[in-house]
Amino acid sequence: MSIVNLIIRWKFPLLLAFLFSFLYLHYFENRAFVELEIQVPQKTWFNVYWAGEGKGYSKWKRARVRIYPEKEQYRFYLTDLRKVSSLRIDPHMYEGEIVIKKLLITQHGHQALQFVTEDEFNQLQPLFHIGSSQWDADGLHISSTGNDPQLELAVNLHDGPSRIWLLFTHIVAIFSLVFLFFYCTKNFRQDESFIPFFFVAVFALITVMAAITVENVHPDEYVHLDAADYYKSNYLPPEVDDPEIHHTFSVYGVSRLNGYELPYFFTGKLSNLLESFHLPEYLSLRMFNVLLFSLLFLYILRSPGARIMAAPLLISPQLWYLFSYCNSDAFGLVVAFLVACQFTLPGSLLNSYLLNATPKKHVLPLVLLGCLAASLFLLKKNYLFFALFIAGYLLWKVIFLVKPELRRQYCKRAVILVCVGLSLASLRIGANYAVNGMDMATRKAAIQEQLAEYQYKPSTPLEDKHPYLYRKVRGDSLKKIIVTDRWFEKTFRSAFGVYGYFTVSAVDSYYNTIRPVGVALFLLIGVTLVFRGGISGSLLFVYFLSCSGVLIAASLNHSWTMDFQTQGRYLFPVIPMFCVLLYHARQLMQGPLYKLLLTAMFVLSVYSFVFVGLMRLPKII
Repeated sequence: MSIVNLIIRWKFPLLLAFLFSFLYLHYFENRAFVELEIQVPQKTWFNVYWAGEGKGYSKWKRARVRIYPEKEQYRFYLTDLRKVSSLRIDPHMYEGEIVIKKLLITQHGHQALQFVTEDEFNQLQPLFHIGSSQWDADGLHISSTGNDPQLELAVNLHDGPSRIWLLFTHIVAIFSLVFLFFYCTKNFRQDESFIPFFFVAVFALITVMAAITVENVHPDEYVHLDAADYYKSNYLPPEVDDPEIHHTFSVYGVSRLNGYELPYFFTGKLSNLLESFHLPEYLSLRMFNVLLFSLLFLYILRSPGARIMAAPLLISPQLWYLFSYCNSDAFGLVVAFLVACQFTLPGSLLNSYLLNATPKKHVLPLVLLGCLAASLFLLKKNYLFFALFIAGYLLWKVIFLVKPELRRQYCKRAVILVCVGLSLASLRIGANYAVNGMDMATRKAAIQEQLAEYQYKPSTPLEDKHPYLYRKVRGDSLKKIIVTDRWFEKTFRSAFGVYGYFTVSAVDSYYNTIRPVGVALFLLIGVTLVFRGGISGSLLFVYFLSCSGVLIAASLNHSWTMDFQTQGRYLFPVIPMFCVLLYHARQLMQGPLYKLLLTAMFVLSVYSFVFVGLMRLPKII
């Protein structure tokens, strides 16, 4: 076999090996690594900014780590110091004292920048809010006169020992492992058989994140935990102004118990079942979402069509992050995905029912599908856009895929199913009104006024409200929201790997890498549908763009007119829509390029989840 034929035969693992090698060089070999030993009396942030020659510092060019009194040693990555002329170190964010015992910055191929002795610490020049800095045997004692003390270091790298042969060994090892993996998994690479392998890895990462991260380091987890804890000993929703649930209210004066979402009930009841394992309470409440992901995994194992549709769930670590702590978003994503599969897959329970492939007297499918529909109707408001997409998709199927003689029956049964779902959903809504009466809205407004923090109270004057509220009324233009405040960029980042209370994010190069790969994957699917899918494929793609665009516009408008929040999870109803789109495009496009792009997205996501999320979030160990 010639060299050319060998390369063609092994082109995919070859491309993947080059990709892994590039990622290794970019994210590990060509970045500085910081080892910090610091002592602080209170919780704060340690920030390191970098700037090139003649350029200023920016919050987009920084690394930060959360510092705690009970912990002294920290490790995190910076950027490539060969492109940096100076570093600005902000050791804490309060007026007071700290002790930096050790600071070591290493970049492969160069001598380390070490700060342990007095002479070494003297290289850090005070900029602002530094009252005094004195060195003794304990380290550098810094006393700040304000909330933003700053030190500056002129970066002067010196060549260190050569790493050429070590790098060569690493690259050879990467190529060897990739080719060995492909050689041993030949039987699992047909169609979408590789998808379960990726899901196994994701399940392991989710479980680790849930098990080792401390309580309430994830977005708003405290209110989710409190809401789920209520249902450990209750079955009916509470009165909205019951003093016993005051601790469940957020700073906005809103409790998750006053809504209609279902996952808190299931989370609380599962936690009861896990009591014999003596898990920490917050961990037992997190296990419902871990269980959800495991059930999702079993479903895609059982259904080849679901494996095709599940691929978009692998393109972002933010999707996996939802399953690692207590929240209601994971439930919404799973319900929407199951609804998408039921409408899309030809042999699904729903399509069998709509096409009269199940016995008329068999009511169990109708009950099961009705419960799924009811769950969809009770999700957060942003999933209304997914429901809109499904309604249009149903019409699209009637026109292009359902035989003319079956269309009337198909639509009739769909209407019956919607009615059953609405009836079941009304039971949940009715339970709230049965407990609270018809004046529930008035009571909600009253308790919000009572329990919300001052900046979020409805009665607080506009000038005293939180600056992120009601930006339009304050006179901020939509252009300012988009251009100056970078709404799209921040939303994109928080959809592809921002952890904690939006405090842990990757370096710019990660987002700048995953963005074009994601765009290429999206264009591959879109172009395939438009040019190979005929009029039906083109209409489906345009409809997907319309529903996605309306959802994005609604989120942007909410940030402008109500509350400026650049949270990518608000846009996650796009994911199950994309699953539907992918299913119809997959059989029309070439496999290698699609698999390469999907694998690249997955690998980048694993990097973010492990080396950003897991590494930098506070842990119980």
